[in-house]
Amino acid sequence: MMENALQRCGSVLQNKKNKRESEEEKEDDRISELPDDILARIVSGLPLKEAVATSVLAKRWRYIWTFTKNLDFDAEETLNRIIESPGQLLRVERPKYIDRVNSVIAQRSSKNNMVRGIDRFRIGFDLCREFSSSIDNWIEFAMKNRVKTLELEFFEYGGLRMNCDCYILRKKHFDPVALKSLKVLNLTSVEIHGRVVEWLLSKCPLLERLKVAGSDKLINLRISGVPNLKHFEIRRCINIKKVEICAAQNLVSLYSLSTYPYEFILRNVPKLVDLHIDTDFGSDNDEDLGLTFTLLSSCLSQLQILHLDLLLQPHVWNLEYPRLTNLKHLKLTLSATENLNLLLSRIIPFLKVSPCLQRLELMMLLEKYFDEKCGFVKQPTNCPVKEVEILGYSGRKNLDQLIIYFADNLVALQKIVVHPCASAHEKFNFDPAFRRIKNSKIIKEEEKIRDHAMQHIKGKIPTAVEFVCL
Repeated sequence: MMENALQRCGSVLQNKKNKRESEEEKEDDRISELPDDILARIVSGLPLKEAVATSVLAKRWRYIWTFTKNLDFDAEETLNRIIESPGQLLRVERPKYIDRVNSVIAQRSSKNNMVRGIDRFRIGFDLCREFSSSIDNWIEFAMKNRVKTLELEFFEYGGLRMNCDCYILRKKHFDPVALKSLKVLNLTSVEIHGRVVEWLLSKCPLLERLKVAGSDKLINLRISGVPNLKHFEIRRCINIKKVEICAAQNLVSLYSLSTYPYEFILRNVPKLVDLHIDTDFGSDNDEDLGLTFTLLSSCLSQLQILHLDLLLQPHVWNLEYPRLTNLKHLKLTLSATENLNLLLSRIIPFLKVSPCLQRLELMMLLEKYFDEKCGFVKQPTNCPVKEVEILGYSGRKNLDQLIIYFADNLVALQKIVVHPCASAHEKFNFDPAFRRIKNSKIIKEEEKIRDHAMQHIKGKIPTAVEFVCL
């Protein structure tokens, strides 16, 4: 019902804009006869820009949009244009974006003149510390309205900010009473100290999802006794030294990715089933993968999704792999420069200890850290994998061989998906925290890679296996 109402509302907007015939205008009148609370629910389901646009439909509609509880100040189109033509365009668009946010907040505040709940408040633009005053006011507004989801994403040229001009978030920006309503907190390219994160966790009893990305001031972080936290993500905080997570009884997914070695402690997470983690914890020996298994020993048997980055790991022969009893989806980050046997020596041991594995996902980067030789690798036996997905396919011969090997030896395989990539040199090319705008050169290179895959691989794949090259 709500979906139909949204569609009708969108139709009315288009009708007004184009001044179509009177029969379509009558539909506007029928919708306008609905009670205010119904109209508010309809408008709340629209993107913010479209919700504001309903104010011109009729006098009755002028302030209906101010009741919307989803304030997502999305600027994806503008950000994409800035990435393609940075510099002057950014200087022009920043004030426009700030004025837009301020205008919406002012209109909503002046009309309602009372505290109304906000389900989501999101800022997503290229903003730095220079604009702290405006950002402070926006957070104050969100807190006043008991925001449930707060997202601050201050991109720089499409990704995390690489300099030291990030906005700094402090305790003073939060109302401890209002924090009791917060369920989701996303801080991207926002500077925040570990003690402030820990304080926030102690004041947010309903918090279910926390993300901190690109904070240089985050050095030590301890998460303990957070009853409702289900999803935690810490990404590319380059100065992080220690992450400790314990007594997180309801934690379901954990994403911990850093650029440099750090100490990692994980204890008492009985519901954790989805884990993405680095395997470089600063060990001075070549047993880093073994160290990873030791650190994760308390939860490995319960994991259903596991993503390990093996780029910095030399292969360790005769390493005993723990049994991954419930693992269904395995993701590995590997070097596309390694020969077929070495790649298989990293992959097959996981297949042998994962009796329930359904999906294998490989992220192949054109980075080389080791020059190793590898002997014959035994074939996997009774492997249940049904789907293999390869990101970062560059058309290299070893990757062609790897795909054909899977098709010939994984007896349950039903589907192979390949993602051509002409820029598989850095992790950030696959990182959702970064925007990727493909220029004409990259598009042409990927088209060549796609043609290569169809010519050199597809014909060698058994007909029972579906081959998809995106």
